[in-house]
Amino acid sequence: MAVQEHVAREIPITYGGDRLKPRLPLDRIIEGERIPSYKFPNGVTGWVTTTSDDFKVLLGDSRLHAKRFVGEPQAGSIPVEVPEMPGFIPGLNGPEHLRIRRLVAGDFSVKGVATRREQVEATVAKYLDQVEQHGSPIDLYTHYNLPIPSEVIAGMLGVPQSEHHEFQHAAAATIGAGAGTPDADAEEAARAVGSLHRIVADTAELRRKHPEGDIISKLVNAGLSVPEICGVCTNLLLAGHETTATSSALSIAFLLTRTEQLQSFVAHPEHHQQAIEELVRFVFLVSDSAAGIPRLVTEDMEYEGYHFKQGDWVMLPVSTANLDPKLSTQIDLRELNIDRAPYPHLTFGFGAHTCLGQHLARLELGIIIPCFFQRFPTAELVTPLNEMPWIEEGFGYRMDKLMVRW
Repeated sequence: MAVQEHVAREIPITYGGDRLKPRLPLDRIIEGERIPSYKFPNGVTGWVTTTSDDFKVLLGDSRLHAKRFVGEPQAGSIPVEVPEMPGFIPGLNGPEHLRIRRLVAGDFSVKGVATRREQVEATVAKYLDQVEQHGSPIDLYTHYNLPIPSEVIAGMLGVPQSEHHEFQHAAAATIGAGAGTPDADAEEAARAVGSLHRIVADTAELRRKHPEGDIISKLVNAGLSVPEICGVCTNLLLAGHETTATSSALSIAFLLTRTEQLQSFVAHPEHHQQAIEELVRFVFLVSDSAAGIPRLVTEDMEYEGYHFKQGDWVMLPVSTANLDPKLSTQIDLRELNIDRAPYPHLTFGFGAHTCLGQHLARLELGIIIPCFFQRFPTAELVTPLNEMPWIEEGFGYRMDKLMVRW
């Protein structure tokens, strides 16, 4: 097969556009070259897949290594970087990845997550009480969506209750609302990571003497070093905190802009599971910048007529994969429809590196979102989504504040 020539173009990410529409011109990208090469805002070039087949095949190719926050293409001009650390699952590959992942896989399995329902429900109820005590209007993201996932993760890790406040503060600073933006305090994020590692290291020492049934106790018992335990816990926090916080906030915001779908959501709790799947799919369709799943090419290779050189980046966006007609022929996939028939979307990835926390995310979203509307049935946005200030660089893509009233 002939090797195709390519010229890297600027990736057409929209900044400041319609918040209910995808940031990428997905139709144009999908209908163009099969694996185009784009230059991302941080100046790094990457190949971008446009089909579900390439998404799945390349995720399983051992010549492409998982790497995260170490110089890959990113959606922001100010890169977000996390020092490489042992135990950090998004940067592990092969046997080492499996060794670490298997130690915590049981806690994040369907069965393991089911045991956390009571904890999540209690945490959500606590923060709903605080929202009610605060009164209307309120920044829902800061007071509700953000703290719940980090408190749940803290409990799963085994962080002592006395450290929860500092853990929450450090967690919020680590993903920082302005991380990756020109006015961000890079040193604050570094200090926050250091604080998290201190809390985790202290907890590991405590659990070494007084083991319990939490994740850190299991990691200590498995013989992991303190740096490895810190790496695992940093991954679980970064992956499980910001993503769930942002997804729950955007889901609430999107439902508040669609009266009929919100009414259907509230009226049919028996359909909440499929509605959550559709909300997650749509959130990632709208927010995807093609930078979410990077893979580093470790040796020169040919793939379907393309020549990937060692050191190249291959980016695997879930948005283009999910619009592939091979997954679904439903014609309205570019729109939110919580009543649509479920289909096998790839939002949580595929293969060995599929999202470890996907079942926990589903559980949390399935409680955070409906419980808010049950408690505050007259809630509405204070400001239209397109008029709110948004965070568009660094971690995530969301409104700076989600101001609601009732």
